[in-house]
Amino acid sequence: MKAMILAAGKGTRLRPITDIMPKALVEIGGMTLLERAILKLKRADIDEIVVNVHHFADQIEHFLGKHDFGVKIHISDERDHLLDTGGAVKHAREYLIGEEPFFVCNVDVISNINLMDMLYLYQMSPAMAILAVRKRESTRQLCFNEAQHLIGWKHRETGEQKGEDGLCYAFSGIQLMHPAIFDHMPKENRFSLIDLYLDTAKNHIILAYDHSDGEWMDIGTPERLKKAAAALGRT
Repeated sequence: MKAMILAAGKGTRLRPITDIMPKALVEIGGMTLLERAILKLKRADIDEIVVNVHHFADQIEHFLGKHDFGVKIHISDERDHLLDTGGAVKHAREYLIGEEPFFVCNVDVISNINLMDMLYLYQMSPAMAILAVRKRESTRQLCFNEAQHLIGWKHRETGEQKGEDGLCYAFSGIQLMHPAIFDHMPKENRFSLIDLYLDTAKNHIILAYDHSDGEWMDIGTPERLKKAAAALGRT
């Protein structure tokens, strides 16, 4: 089974740390975020992983070159242009396409989300994608109906809204996609996965996987990095 780790971002919120290294190589609890993401996927029987690169791309390639994680790893090069989350997946199509679904994960998320549970939910439904979500404070919220199908999105601060209102959850940065999702991608090369889901949800099921009872940490700022390090027993 295949997966992609989104690791190309500039990590601007983590400055000054990311002035000298990519966010993917920031260490927490003695292990880089990238290594944590790879090992989590490996534990879920993922044996082929794509990592996209842009910011300090050479450092990530060097790191992957000197470590053997026991899985096949491909580099999706975005040195020339950042493609946003959706464009990144589209750019890596040659590595991800096949008969099986594939996971896409943000490198800066640490959680105890059960990927096998997400896979089981996928197998029991006709969904085009399964999105890990949870009840938490966030300015951007995904909206679902009572059947947990995606119906909209809203920004709590600006009032901007797309689609319908409904049960609101924050996206957790982990998703499982049907390979047919590539058929629904726009012609342009730079777009977000959220916009893709909202458009695809008009004719197909995009399903929520609610893990509100589990643990989840976003390592997006120095403050959150400190908090996560403390939670993992390191200060």
